[in-house]
Amino acid sequence: MSLAPKVLVVDDEPDVRLYLRTLLSDNGFEVNEAADADEAMEQLDQQRPDAIILDIMMPGRSGVTLFNKIRKSGGLEGVCVIVLSGVHERFVEDFKSFFDTLKLGKPAAFLDKPVDPEQLLSLLRESLGTPEPTGDGQ
Repeated sequence: MSLAPKVLVVDDEPDVRLYLRTLLSDNGFEVNEAADADEAMEQLDQQRPDAIILDIMMPGRSGVTLFNKIRKSGGLEGVCVIVLSGVHERFVEDFKSFFDTLKLGKPAAFLDKPVDPEQLLSLLRESLGTPEPTGDGQ
């Protein structure tokens, strides 16, 4: 049984999932991935992650719809959700406003694609209370 924080990466782009899996695995996180909202819900029914990295724009059910389901789900309260977006900055502001109207809480953060790896790792560590590796093997 792993003590590493569990992160579910939900993105329809295989290259993004591979990049995030590699980045997070190399930095001490246990990573699962889903290509769409339906696959993510199946995984969430089986295992509660510590954090979810969620693409906002996916075919089929959007990241907004999935976020709404996550927040309404009884077993997922307190899960850190970081939203990724490859859309223009002004649309991100619209999404932030929309999340306010959901009255289900906001994601921990909104990040633009391509993701700044240090920013993402810092946000995850801060949100999960996971210390940054010291580099001395401890």
